[in-house]
Amino acid sequence: MFEFFSGFSVVSWIVFSLLIILSTVSWFLIYVKSLMTFILSREFRRVSLKWREFSGFSQISSFAHNDQSLLVKMLVAALFEWPKINMAPITDLQKSELLTAVFNRETTRIRMLLDRGQTMLAVIAAVSPFIGLLGTVVGIFGTLTDIAGIEEPSLQVISGSIGETLIMTAIGLVVAIPAVFAYNLFARFNYNAMIRIRQIAKSYHTLIVYKLKNDDF
Repeated sequence: MFEFFSGFSVVSWIVFSLLIILSTVSWFLIYVKSLMTFILSREFRRVSLKWREFSGFSQISSFAHNDQSLLVKMLVAALFEWPKINMAPITDLQKSELLTAVFNRETTRIRMLLDRGQTMLAVIAAVSPFIGLLGTVVGIFGTLTDIAGIEEPSLQVISGSIGETLIMTAIGLVVAIPAVFAYNLFARFNYNAMIRIRQIAKSYHTLIVYKLKNDDF
């Protein structure tokens, strides 16, 4: 094991260190985004269950101002903006469109939060194999240079040296594969989550407009 590291050139050490850094960043992002996915999934269930228990707008307003989840913050933003929208000298249709714009703004904010780290995962998945390949190429070049200085190099020496340099490519793949899986899984979750978030936003919109029309705000 230590003999393998002792044969590293400066470039090989740089490549190996870079792969370790990329792997650390990748697993950190996977952990953080997995935690966010778990929290948001629980929020979906909690909001859905609470929604069925509400019998009046006062309960909804109280729930909105006492809950700090992403989905409820979207409702809080709408409740904050709606009185100003309602007082504006415009038609009911224009008021509804302005309220829709508030929800679009909030859903976009949540989407940006969900997409954090996705680009980095994609970059790690794309470049890690090439970085590992670079380490292999540099290692093979160094090995061939060393062999050129030996009068009668044996096949065992040649195959052993080249085999050690190929480990760099394997390390690059080991770094890239989890990042590829994580990127695709989180992309699928984000897509499904945004569908549900837009449905919730539509329900919020309908509720606010309906309650105002019935003077129950």
